[in-house]
Amino acid sequence: MSENLIDRPPIVVIMGHIDHGKTTLLDYIRNSKIASKESGNITQHIGAYEITLEHENQQKRITFLDTPGHEAFVSIRSRGANLADIAILVIAADEGIMPQTKEALFHIKAAKIPYIIAINKIDKQGINLEKLKNDLAKEEIYLEGRGGNIPYVEISAKTGQNVNQLLELILLIAEMNELKGNPDQNAEGIVIESKIDSKRGICATLIITNGTIHINDTIHIENYENKIKILEDFQSNAIQKATFSSPVLVVGFEKLPSPGAKFICNELTTKQKQSLTQNTTQYKTKLVGDNQDIIIPVVIKADYVGSCEALEIALESLSKELNVSFNIIQNNVGEICENDLKSINDKITTYLIGFRVKIAQSLINYIRNKPIKIILGETIYQILDQIKNDILLKNAPTQPTKTASLKVLAIFNDIKDDHLIGGELIEGEIYLKDTFKIFRVINDILQEIGSGQIKNIQCQKQNVPHIGAPNQCGILVSSNTTFQQGDILEFYK
Repeated sequence: MSENLIDRPPIVVIMGHIDHGKTTLLDYIRNSKIASKESGNITQHIGAYEITLEHENQQKRITFLDTPGHEAFVSIRSRGANLADIAILVIAADEGIMPQTKEALFHIKAAKIPYIIAINKIDKQGINLEKLKNDLAKEEIYLEGRGGNIPYVEISAKTGQNVNQLLELILLIAEMNELKGNPDQNAEGIVIESKIDSKRGICATLIITNGTIHINDTIHIENYENKIKILEDFQSNAIQKATFSSPVLVVGFEKLPSPGAKFICNELTTKQKQSLTQNTTQYKTKLVGDNQDIIIPVVIKADYVGSCEALEIALESLSKELNVSFNIIQNNVGEICENDLKSINDKITTYLIGFRVKIAQSLINYIRNKPIKIILGETIYQILDQIKNDILLKNAPTQPTKTASLKVLAIFNDIKDDHLIGGELIEGEIYLKDTFKIFRVINDILQEIGSGQIKNIQCQKQNVPHIGAPNQCGILVSSNTTFQQGDILEFYK
């Protein structure tokens, strides 16, 4: 009934290129450290967060969606744009328009939602805002005051400069678009993500787009129904109900809901039953790549369904780069367990990929005697680096010779791909421009997690061309892997 319609809080998606400050912006808005909880400071899956702020003597809510910037997470970013009422496109003032900036803009325009340009990192020295604004015009983004109607705010997510102005602009656009909802009807909305919790079973993060959801409601998703056993808000607090625009965690599913699927609570009309999508979370064998001479079997286990999708896309890109094919024989969520090994052929080397999941201790000794290469990682980069290094090593004309080993004692500075490391040279001798592999103990197994190259060597604060063991030294290295104390670097010729 129209008389039951009231103002609904806006759902806002934060989009943009990796490292342009999306999570840092949310970090500041919510006055908490989201970035510190993410591996390598990269958002790995979509998250939903809610804030309340004072606006015209009223308490106003805004729900934010955070989407990953890594190129592999295309489908997750697309879902975020299609779900939101308003988009914020974050562009770093020092880097400008990048590949994922253009891709994010494509999703925003496809979703036909209003958007704001947030020009970030204006606190940095040497930035050229006029050049960036001209570059935006070349991409047909015409800003307000420059011949267009696209609103923009120049911000620093790090210091908070002009962030309040950005929030006020979000509420203004929400008012202009007259977002409405009916709190009296049964809840409906969209699945953001789903996973398997080892203690509680299948969980799903939902966004309510209309109505009110209650504990013990019957929730319909993808032609099956479940009873809501546990209902939590975005801060993991148990709640009895929630209304539109709120993100909630629901426990009580018997099957994994697909991200992007629609849900409806309680009684359904015939039209509503037809609107529910089919379950797409069951992955089948898939061949990625065109090379029929080199086919590598792969088993993927990940934390979220969206991560499974991202890894499949990442492997497709890697197959083209290395001219190999990956036969994905399994791709699902949850910890690596005995059942995952049943589909692996004992005579063919298989990659067992674990993305932000654990491996059962009982399987470690069993796997050591099998042609299974365990690939564990907390970021997409770590996974891809291990696979790439293993394939290149196997196809190299000669095996490399190990020349030295160094244990990481301290990390002094990380600036993008440059890292200043203090270490103890255990054996051998290292030289400028030497390359190395990075090893880390993960789940009691020494795993290769990346590679790099020496850019500078210091001994007793003096630059030196080489140094031999036993010795402590400082080295500046180039690597896209984030180092930890205790990592082992092995150097090769």
